[in-house]
Amino acid sequence: QFFARCPRSLPARCPRSLPLAFSVRFSSGLREHMVGRRTRCVLLSAAVIALLCKSCCVPVFVGSRAAGWSHGAASRPSMYRNCDRRSCLFALAGDADDDVAATGKPWAVEPLRSALLGRRTVNAFEPVLPAGWEGVLRRAVEVACFAPNHRRTEPWRFHLLGPDAARAVCELNARLVGAKKGEEAAAKKLKRWLDMPGWLVVTQKMPEDPEAPGVRGRGGVLEEDYAACCCAVQNLCLSMHAEGLGTKWTTGPVNFDTGFPAAAGIPQDERVVGTIWFGKPADQPKPPSKKFSVDDVLRVHD
Repeated sequence: QFFARCPRSLPARCPRSLPLAFSVRFSSGLREHMVGRRTRCVLLSAAVIALLCKSCCVPVFVGSRAAGWSHGAASRPSMYRNCDRRSCLFALAGDADDDVAATGKPWAVEPLRSALLGRRTVNAFEPVLPAGWEGVLRRAVEVACFAPNHRRTEPWRFHLLGPDAARAVCELNARLVGAKKGEEAAAKKLKRWLDMPGWLVVTQKMPEDPEAPGVRGRGGVLEEDYAACCCAVQNLCLSMHAEGLGTKWTTGPVNFDTGFPAAAGIPQDERVVGTIWFGKPADQPKPPSKKFSVDDVLRVHD
């Protein structure tokens, strides 16, 4: 017996879980191989799940992927590239007590590893953001807010820049480049930056009293909150990558220039962590070469 259920951290026997007796395979189209049930049972159950649980499976089965399921004991969902993500409505588990974190099921681990290993820093984007990018961004920010945060301060803030704010940042950067490298370099840099389709500035909310005990220094609130914001950026970039959008996390001098907050509209009680360019990649970046192997960086102590 299969259970269609939310893949988030809900109990295995969540009352929202619906027992179903069928196998379903989502591929380029929707195909069902029924085991004693009619097709409308499948679609109705999926619709009920979507209505009951607004946080459905999108954060798990995302991007241009499909999940294949079968009622065979050895079968588990597998992810494919060529499918409409809307068809990935829900996940099926062969056992109601399945705990992916505990059992390490390959069918759940491999898609995550694929996203982690496949993310790249994208330097060239298509000039126009694709349809549906707003939803991709909102889901990415939601995922970012689940980053590790020791002090539970939730210090991350996300500023989506419109055309005017983005141009103001580009012009500020061009002035900085011009002062250092000349007008020709500034004009070239301005053109490149103006071509970036999506702009998201990530900031860290500062404590009300930055000089209070325990705020500064090693292990202080400022340091730990900055680390949390960096984890949030990683989550955000991975989520966008999983849904087909590329990102580049920029931390150039303009981000920390005194004129940046006014240009980007950043409040005075926030400090910049970096700017994320995002959009549809114009090409597929090659994997970077690594200087060290796992054995080089992993130390095992007695």
